[in-house]
Amino acid sequence: MNDQPIRKRRRLGYLGMLGLCAGLGLVVGFASALIDAFGGASSDLLQTGLLTVCMAVVFWICVVWWRGADEAVREAHKWAWYWGGSAGIVVVIIVLGLGTWEVIDLVPADFSGDPSDLIMTGAGLTLGVQMTGYLIAWAFWWLRHR
Repeated sequence: MNDQPIRKRRRLGYLGMLGLCAGLGLVVGFASALIDAFGGASSDLLQTGLLTVCMAVVFWICVVWWRGADEAVREAHKWAWYWGGSAGIVVVIIVLGLGTWEVIDLVPADFSGDPSDLIMTGAGLTLGVQMTGYLIAWAFWWLRHR
């Protein structure tokens, strides 16, 4: 028999996980700025590697957090992503439809940038609308189940 007490694995709470990810983001942002300043010709390759490593670490953090989450937390996040993310996609589809039918102009008349800038802006806005829908749905789920 082992006389030592069983130590429970201490889970990192939501705010702790948020802080960990924010800290990682600050470190990666600082490292990216240093690469921009001193990376020279290999800056793009170094930043791509940095982003790849960062995303792998964040994915690992999410897996660890998910495994420690209880049933209610998991259900809230699944429900919020399904309904909130889907609502966000509906907004994007409406905007695309309005742009296709020339009800609104999706490309500013004075745009002189690279077309890839428009693609990146569209991807960023799509994710932003999905995250906004997710956050609203998540808050709605918790308010409804309290």
